[in-house]
Amino acid sequence: MEDLMQTKGLSTAWLVVVLLFILSPLTGIFSILAQTEDLIEDIEIRGNRRVPADTVKFHILSQKNTKLDPAVLQRDFKAVWAMSFFDDLKIEIEDGKTGKIVIFWVKERPLIREIKYVGLKSATNTEVLDKYKEKKVGLGMETPFEPTKVQRAITVLTELLAEKGRQYAKITYDAKDSPPNGKILTFYIEEGPKVKVEKIDFHGNTVYSDKQLKKSMKYIKETGLISMFTGKSTYDQQKLEGSLELGVRAKYQEKGYIKLLIKDPKIDIRDVSHTSLFPIPFQTKKGKRVFIDIDLEEGPQYRVGEVNFTGNTQFRKEILQRVLGVQQGEVFNGEMVRKGFENLKKIYGAKGFINWTPVPRQELDDENRLVNIVFEFEEGKQFYLRRLDFVGNTTTRDKVIRREVLVNEGEIYNTQLLDISLLRLNQLGFFDTLKQEDADVKPDLKAAGPEGENTGWVDVTLKVKEKGKNSIGFSGGVSGYGGSFVGVNYSTNNFLGYGETLDFTIQGGTRQSAYIFSFTEPYFKDRPITTGFSLYHRRYSYREGDQYANYLYGYGYGYGAGGQPLVPLGNEIFAQSSNGFTIFASKPIRPFTRFGLSYGIDRSSTTFANSDYQLFYTAFQFTDTFSGIGSYTGVMRSTITPSLTYSTINNPFTPTSGKSYSALFQFTGGPVSDVKYYKPYLEAKWFHPMNKHRNTLGMRAQFAFISGYGGLSAPITDRWFTGGEDSIRGFDIRSISPRALVTTKTLTAVTQRDPYGNPVIDPTTGSPIVNYVPFYNSFPYYIGGDTQVIYNIEYRIPIIGNSFSIAPFFDVGKLWVLKESQIRVAPQAASQFYVYENGQFSPMKPGTPLPVIPETLMVRSSTGVEFQVILPVVNAPFRLIYYYNPNQLDTYILRPEGGLPYPLFDNYDSNGAQKRHGFRFSVGRTF
Repeated sequence: MEDLMQTKGLSTAWLVVVLLFILSPLTGIFSILAQTEDLIEDIEIRGNRRVPADTVKFHILSQKNTKLDPAVLQRDFKAVWAMSFFDDLKIEIEDGKTGKIVIFWVKERPLIREIKYVGLKSATNTEVLDKYKEKKVGLGMETPFEPTKVQRAITVLTELLAEKGRQYAKITYDAKDSPPNGKILTFYIEEGPKVKVEKIDFHGNTVYSDKQLKKSMKYIKETGLISMFTGKSTYDQQKLEGSLELGVRAKYQEKGYIKLLIKDPKIDIRDVSHTSLFPIPFQTKKGKRVFIDIDLEEGPQYRVGEVNFTGNTQFRKEILQRVLGVQQGEVFNGEMVRKGFENLKKIYGAKGFINWTPVPRQELDDENRLVNIVFEFEEGKQFYLRRLDFVGNTTTRDKVIRREVLVNEGEIYNTQLLDISLLRLNQLGFFDTLKQEDADVKPDLKAAGPEGENTGWVDVTLKVKEKGKNSIGFSGGVSGYGGSFVGVNYSTNNFLGYGETLDFTIQGGTRQSAYIFSFTEPYFKDRPITTGFSLYHRRYSYREGDQYANYLYGYGYGYGAGGQPLVPLGNEIFAQSSNGFTIFASKPIRPFTRFGLSYGIDRSSTTFANSDYQLFYTAFQFTDTFSGIGSYTGVMRSTITPSLTYSTINNPFTPTSGKSYSALFQFTGGPVSDVKYYKPYLEAKWFHPMNKHRNTLGMRAQFAFISGYGGLSAPITDRWFTGGEDSIRGFDIRSISPRALVTTKTLTAVTQRDPYGNPVIDPTTGSPIVNYVPFYNSFPYYIGGDTQVIYNIEYRIPIIGNSFSIAPFFDVGKLWVLKESQIRVAPQAASQFYVYENGQFSPMKPGTPLPVIPETLMVRSSTGVEFQVILPVVNAPFRLIYYYNPNQLDTYILRPEGGLPYPLFDNYDSNGAQKRHGFRFSVGRTF
């Protein structure tokens, strides 16, 4: 004890107390101090450089002008030491003028100025920091250097590398001084070989096959192409244990084998040679491989015995049992019980019992192999919503959010309605995706609710993060739809904070140009009626393909009857321009279901590249004209479209879950309309989160039909053509269509010549004699289908947040010609076309349908992968699409007039040869 004391100052010979790390001598020192009753004149902190004195004093309970209490001083020593800021700490007590001065001498720990990871390859620094945070290591830049925390960091680093398959990693460190009072911490890492799972074998399993059990293992898989990308082929003991418990055991419990015994897996790590795919494909390498053998004892199968509930006052047993979904006598299914818990929680939450707690108890009857289930409920109070607040909405008005929320203040707090409300808010697209945790629910457990002590109040604060309401997008590139194009778009999806949508688009290109202005009011007059309008001007140039023209001209048969090109090289087949407007309104008729009605007027004109195309496409009676032959100039369309839609899709731009169904019936006709036809259209979409909600599986199906009425046909240009980035991605826009082989005739002037090759002169006129010889030419014209079916599926995998993702896809579709009456030429035009019968050409009879080429009705399909990039101000992704077409048109047809057969290909390369795969660029989504 004496070595801890020094005599200082006054004649009373007060002791100076020096406190070091060991607290055992403190009892004796403080017993001496306990004999005094002096006041504390002051408290001083000495030796500190970075740590403010006030920070230290905050942890000290002793105060000026209070009695010097040894017990309190001992507590202060422990509290300051627990701050972990100091390497050394001692307390001295000196005489002051009016009392004692308590001095805390500290020696600060050095700060970590830099952390280096030498040899770390399998994990990023970000992953390391995230792991430190998860495990609460407390090691970081500008934190005090503590050897114990460094050792803890090594343990966590070892675990992280083990998760990456580096089971043999070795980690050391050193800490070098960095004046003043700093440390540079360096971890030296030898990762060792990567250990992957080569083989998993189960033994003793009779209920499930090895394949089924391996599939149930969630976190670890045998090495394969997919598992290499997902990282599940790397061996990790914790992942193996988790897969066996949450995968294999859960799988057996689905069939009532609740006493499954999983013995300790036998792990055999070997050095093996294997063929790698990365970075050099098919290279033979050596590495560590794990062979896992798992012995199982399945035990007996159990069934559900009695199911009882206690503590339930809100629902009868019959209702609870129905919601639980477990019936007496059926095979016990642990997964069904888990889902039943969730369903029970929902029905209690719907009645405001947010603190409902179920305590399940399973009683095994081994003799009868039954599981008797008893649920003990603690229902708690029924809560009412007292206050609903919103934070984070700086632009969006509260009423815009509140009108989407189905839970009202003063009513029972219904958690199911809150979940639906979050979905409705996400569908607006105004905010980042809202989740349940964004609703801060604070029950007031003290205040009585509106119905007395058995009820309570709850306050809910909904935290939102607004997206930028205004966006200006610039786009440009090459697309199968728009050709070479450039465009600018301005849109606001929350105009003035009231939820209105304003959009203005200008786009110009080699094949397409558009000017569109639209406005949408989601709540007209504060009622749930959506209204709006759009004005537009569009021009579209349709081409069969310059490559196709190259091919035809290369063989000399791309010309019409008069010798002019049938497929104009470098020019469109036809160009259509249109102007119009649309007004629309819709109203919800039940949750997520809306009925809509729109009306539009459109005026269009179509010009053709040559007289052969004009002759063919105007030969159908689709307008009421005196000649009976259709005209494509100034065609008026008056269209009314009722629609019915249902949608639970959670986000309009980047959907990850939900489904939608749309049905509409487009009716074109009436007094101001030149054409008469109807178009029913059905569409279904489905999105489902995969891989722990990281990825998304999406599907879409479409059905469409078109037919004229009143004795008229639908215009060829309005019939169904498919292909392109919004339908079947590996084909050019509108390139998939039924075709008809149509023959035309022209009379070619041929000068009559004598045997010597000289013109024969007509003696009456003195001019050469000219004979007119018929020349027949057949060509496969696009006629469009009247029925269309398309199916798309894609798997979206985010790589960098929502900014960059890849999406493998498969598209398939087919067109039909079911109503041949719609492809009959008008009687006045039939004589201009010819059919080949009995070895000769004869004029087409009125009412004869065009001869559709059967091969052009085949199913088309395309598969491949998209690379999608979303820029901050553009909601639609830029897409680079690699495609391969397993099914595409690849045939030749004979020409009735003789000569080389016609090639019928869907895709052509620059030389006119068939092309099955390649790249495309586009903006937007397929669905």
